[in-house]
Amino acid sequence: MDGAVAQPLRRILELLALWHRRASSRTALRDLPSERLRDIGVMEMDAAREAARPFWEG
Repeated sequence: MDGAVAQPLRRILELLALWHRRASSRTALRDLPSERLRDIGVMEMDAAREAARPFWEG
């Protein structure tokens, strides 16, 4: 694969990986019980707001 194709492909794969990490993290945050949220210092309302964000939003 030449460099003209490899660089854009790499950027697309990196973006997809970032989106996957965000989606996974937000799902995990949504599934945490309230006592675990308190342990990490996150309010339920803040966790729900973050978990509801789409994966493409930073």
